[in-house]
Amino acid sequence: MKKIRFLLSLLFVFLIGCTVQTVPSVKTQTAAIKSEQTQKPLSPALEIPTVKKVGFDVDDTLLFSTPAFERGFSQAEPYTDKFWEIVNTSDKEVSKVKEKTLKILKAHQARGQEIYIVTARNPEGGEALKKFLNEKFGVPENHIFFEPHGKAQTLKKLGIDVFYGDSDSDITAAKEAGAIPIRIERSPQSSYKGKYHPGEYGEFVIPESAK
Repeated sequence: MKKIRFLLSLLFVFLIGCTVQTVPSVKTQTAAIKSEQTQKPLSPALEIPTVKKVGFDVDDTLLFSTPAFERGFSQAEPYTDKFWEIVNTSDKEVSKVKEKTLKILKAHQARGQEIYIVTARNPEGGEALKKFLNEKFGVPENHIFFEPHGKAQTLKKLGIDVFYGDSDSDITAAKEAGAIPIRIERSPQSSYKGKYHPGEYGEFVIPESAK
């Protein structure tokens, strides 16, 4: 009888130990629930099932490209063909991919949506930029467009549903084309000082997207 009681006591202790190890504390469970509740999608556009085609700007959206422009300004007369050739062939070496935008783009690709890139740059030296963007973002070269005179017409022609950009002109072009505009924050270190008023047009602004 004593032996049986001793064995039962050991079994009880073992079961208590297992319970302590396998059942999360109230604090741990609460933290997990809060984490699940506060988790948000990278972009609201990822939650819209009708989105099929998604467009992205280049400068201060996909790339922090100030170093490429600085090289152009230092080696050529601004905004000449030579200037654009230097800029467009320098990105691979000196420009930095914006990580938050990259994650958003990859999330759209994972949903099987078509990705397009539309930039306001001039096309001189553009083949080098197309190749770099294709390698870095997996966007086909024939889905990359240079539109220095305005993007709205191309966005409309392509049937873009959502367009990501940093500048006011990106947002207004998207609206004009009937696309959903989404703002990417511009880096404080950007040399570009064009019009930039996040949220002014009622567009969604991606938080923490400056880097």
